Amino acid sequence: MEKQKMRQLMIQRLEKIAVDKSRQPQVESIYREFFQSDLWQAAKSVGVTIATDFEFPTAPLIRQALAEGKKVAAPKSLLKRQLVFYWIDESTTFVASKFGVDEPVSEAVADQTELDLIIVPGLIFKSNGYRIGFGGGFYDRFLSSYSGKTASFVFSEQLMESWQPEPFDLPVQQLFIGKMEE
Repeated sequence: MEKQKMRQLMIQRLEKIAVDKSRQPQVESIYREFFQSDLWQAAKSVGVTIATDFEFPTAPLIRQALAEGKKVAAPKSLLKRQLVFYWIDESTTFVASKFGVDEPVSEAVADQTELDLIIVPGLIFKSNGYRIGFGGGFYDRFLSSYSGKTASFVFSEQLMESWQPEPFDLPVQQLFIGKMEE
């Protein structure tokens, strides 16, 4: 199956999950594991997107990071499919991009070298960390020159092994995968 078709099917699946009661236990299990991880404990700064309604919710991570005194940066998509992160806090204003993603209204650029950890969004994941994103290549370009740590939050329904990564794809270093309630 081609990537575009896979993306459309996963977005439909995620939109269904977003209103399903099985979603919250997965969110909670992922955050429990993540906030106890060495990756989180060691990070003094984190880059994270502002999630749309059907994506894994990132607001709890942002609140927790700021409460712990960590610096937080959110990305803006710029021309030539570039991704630039900007420092945010509780008073930051956000505006929806042409992709429907909230982006910070800020001039405080966070240099790549200042970000200890990037939470990489995606639609479809392999268990080895490869991902299919939304199709713009923004994160692949950014990560090609980023030397910090990377992680992704993955609903169990997003795991799919039946596709091959492209030569330019870069795997996420650590996946935090939701566990369904027993």
